[in-house]
Amino acid sequence: MTEYKRYVVKRGDWYHFQRAVPAAYKSVDRRRWVRQALKTRDYAEAVVRAGEVNRRVSAYWASLVKSGSAHSNDRYRAAIDLASVFGIEYRPFSEVIQLPPREFVQRASLLADQDPQNPAHFKAIFGTEDKPRIKMSALLAEYENIAKDETAGKNTDQLRVWRNPRKRAVANWIKVVSDCYVDDITQYQTLDFRDWWLERIEVDNLKPGSANKDLSHLNKMHRVVCKFHRIDHIKPFQDTYFSEGIEGEKYPFSRDWIKNKILPGIASMNDEARALLMIVASTGARPSEPARAPNEKFRLDADIPHLIIEPDDKVKIKTKYSKRIVPLCGSALDGARLLVGLKKRRYMEKTSSLSAAVNKYLSDHNLRETPNHSFYSLRHTFQDGLTALDVPDRMQTELMGHKFDRPVYGTGPTLEHKKTVIEKLAFYG
Repeated sequence: MTEYKRYVVKRGDWYHFQRAVPAAYKSVDRRRWVRQALKTRDYAEAVVRAGEVNRRVSAYWASLVKSGSAHSNDRYRAAIDLASVFGIEYRPFSEVIQLPPREFVQRASLLADQDPQNPAHFKAIFGTEDKPRIKMSALLAEYENIAKDETAGKNTDQLRVWRNPRKRAVANWIKVVSDCYVDDITQYQTLDFRDWWLERIEVDNLKPGSANKDLSHLNKMHRVVCKFHRIDHIKPFQDTYFSEGIEGEKYPFSRDWIKNKILPGIASMNDEARALLMIVASTGARPSEPARAPNEKFRLDADIPHLIIEPDDKVKIKTKYSKRIVPLCGSALDGARLLVGLKKRRYMEKTSSLSAAVNKYLSDHNLRETPNHSFYSLRHTFQDGLTALDVPDRMQTELMGHKFDRPVYGTGPTLEHKKTVIEKLAFYG
């Protein structure tokens, strides 16, 4: 044990272990020194304990090299690494207490053999260290720190090119959903993000590949960061990619499903969301359009009740083609009356929360015709209805808020003409 004397130093009345990080491990541990109290005043005992500490430290460095990771001052990561040094898998305490008695006793014996008074040892063996809370705004930085192999050897310009699409994906997520914690992400939020992309594909004539890039980057970064930090998650981005065909995959509800399942099944949905779903079902409007429309845009006392979709100082619309007037018939009229009668509307500034709430309700109440159907699918049902009626292209674009690709002459369909079409597609209770 004399070889370990060089690692023993005295501070006050107590001996400590002190060793400089070897040059061979500088790439994985940037500390200059590794120090640990040996908790003894006896020099001979200190040399023995220094040997034990040295073996653990050496094993720790070897594990960092093997895993391709680096030493972190993060306590949670340190607990995971220390558990690995002890030859066990780090598990949260909720799992440790459910281990078979034999494995639990083995952990207790391991703690007794190491240093039962050392809090770090207890946390590593029994999994009581708090998990890190990582926000989406920090996801890329955290991922880049973990997946060093992806950026190794890249020059400044190459790093910029590598980072930009990932930055864009994170920025889009924060804009649509929120700057939430990575372990709080739900599948409903991901479906909401997917709906937002579906609307962009349709309105801005984008390719599904653009959406899939965002989803792919977010999926990989989220999965790697959660795995590295031992954060439990539910694979929220699974099965969210779009078909790479010419257009985004459409999943319209069948009209029978809407009439017999959805509309009768939303009685317990919150009033605002229920009203908006009823409007979308019978108008084909984008969910955000009636959600953002102030009460004065709903002309319910007119000879033909209608909704005016147009921008103003507070309301933005997707494109100039979205500006239109939509008659309100059937469930849309009932929904509009319910909506304007509410004392407070929560979704006017939070339309992403609307989609998340509706999609969650549809899932919880088995109202999705397939797992791919969502709130936005109601709009596709309406579009299919227009096609089935052989409605002229200009009328279709006037009702859907799309661009008309031919020169525009005259004033277009009247409100009365629009009503005759919508009456055939609206749902009546």
